[in-house]
Amino acid sequence: MYTIFQDHEGDLVLVIEPQPSDPKKPMFIYDGGDTALLFRDWDSTIRINKISEDARPILQNAEDIFIVELQGEDILRDYYAPIRIVSDVEKLIA
Repeated sequence: MYTIFQDHEGDLVLVIEPQPSDPKKPMFIYDGGDTALLFRDWDSTIRINKISEDARPILQNAEDIFIVELQGEDILRDYYAPIRIVSDVEKLIA
């Protein structure tokens, strides 16, 4: 489960469930549609489904997204991931 929103400063924030390890060179991979991939490292990629139509143009034009791994009400990790636009995310999903 996840939540995407824009904070009061206009930055994009993605809140996800905590993952078992720290990210290494994370990247948010997006094609403008309703699916994206959060690549955390070679062993951890999260598929983000059903991205709202309101969020899509904002994601396409942003340079990065702030990721928050939330456990209950506690922040376990937070980090920025650059947004990389690709032609088709589905082709990257095995």
